[in-house]
Amino acid sequence: MTPPRIPDNDQERLASLRRLGLLDTPPEERFDAITRLATMIFQTPISYLSLVDETRQYLKSRIGLNFCESSRDTSFCGHAILETEPLIIDDTLKDDRFADNPQVTGDPFARFYCGLPLRGPEGLNVGTLCLMDTKPRSFSPDDIAKIKQLGFLAERELQLGDMIRMQDDLIQTKDALIESQRQVAQQMDEALSYVISLLPQDLTEKVRTSYQFIPSSTLGGDSFGFHWLDDDHLAIYLLDVCGHGVGSALLSVSAMNVLRTQTLPDTDFNEPAQVLSALNKAFPMEEKHGMFFTIWYGVLEVSSGRLRYSGAGHPPAVIVEKAGGINQLNAHGLPVGCFEDYVYETQETVFPQGSHLYVFSDGIYEVQNPDNTMGTYDDFVRRLEGAPSAESLIESVRQHQQQSHFEDDVSVIRIGRPD
Repeated sequence: MTPPRIPDNDQERLASLRRLGLLDTPPEERFDAITRLATMIFQTPISYLSLVDETRQYLKSRIGLNFCESSRDTSFCGHAILETEPLIIDDTLKDDRFADNPQVTGDPFARFYCGLPLRGPEGLNVGTLCLMDTKPRSFSPDDIAKIKQLGFLAERELQLGDMIRMQDDLIQTKDALIESQRQVAQQMDEALSYVISLLPQDLTEKVRTSYQFIPSSTLGGDSFGFHWLDDDHLAIYLLDVCGHGVGSALLSVSAMNVLRTQTLPDTDFNEPAQVLSALNKAFPMEEKHGMFFTIWYGVLEVSSGRLRYSGAGHPPAVIVEKAGGINQLNAHGLPVGCFEDYVYETQETVFPQGSHLYVFSDGIYEVQNPDNTMGTYDDFVRRLEGAPSAESLIESVRQHQQQSHFEDDVSVIRIGRPD
């Protein structure tokens, strides 16, 4: 095993790392979302974001590892921060630097490694975004492009804390801060009123709809709608932009508006996969400050009950059948905005008469359980049977988590197909 070399500028690098204020801090969703996305894209059992300190690497976010730090001397990331491009080890047993590394010969038994160096605000490599697999594999130029896109998101989040501290330094007096907050709150309330005004009117004839929209902060990243494409076809959609605040709300409203007004060029809005592909090209995250969104989009043919749908990283919608069965509408596309040429697929099912379709954002089930564990999608699906309305469903989740406040935006659409 070859320990990583200590770079000549390591003291400057360590100072830059410590100014971030992220060492030994709890997990944060803004980083966990990136490692989850990495696992989804590359289908690896392990992904993590590592910060390389003086004698250790600290894992700010991790999937598939049971430790949060390890020695810098035995770390792969100590080598990766010396690079300007991703460090890729197709087979660790064939690389003399790592063949007898404890992380190769023991848990997690790494056979493949990819580590992308991440720069802090001063441009020095403070950590890495990493993938590991327990079997050898190769990495194509397209894979390298994808991990660099994720690295762009990670670096943006690393530098966000530094930007916030710089902003705080500009606040000179308590009175100025209070006035600024008052104005922002007023603007956010006005913007929220606009978002709510765009929500659809409930339908009561061919189908029966109800919904709930609960932003976790004054402005959220959820938007949804349903409207008739013609006399027999109803478009249904719900999207969730990463993050909260004005930026997320603006992107969310922009995407919803092009769906409502059907203004995506050369797009047949009766074809779900075609709609998601058009959205993906219209909203690249490079042009939206690194933001992306998940979405579920479906088209119901009311006369037959045929439901065609497609998803982009969004929780599967659910049909609760009249007889009591549960039909989860899985669609495994990547979030909109990540990769321009990604190909989405349309799925199809039958929406029986007397049944109900639920489309929702993940904020409705990612709640704190009474035993301090995190709620899951499957937990929520079990609540759907017997729920008489979207409002009663929200109330049951509130009672379960023993508080009325939700940590994330919550949106739920319930559509009934009468007998």
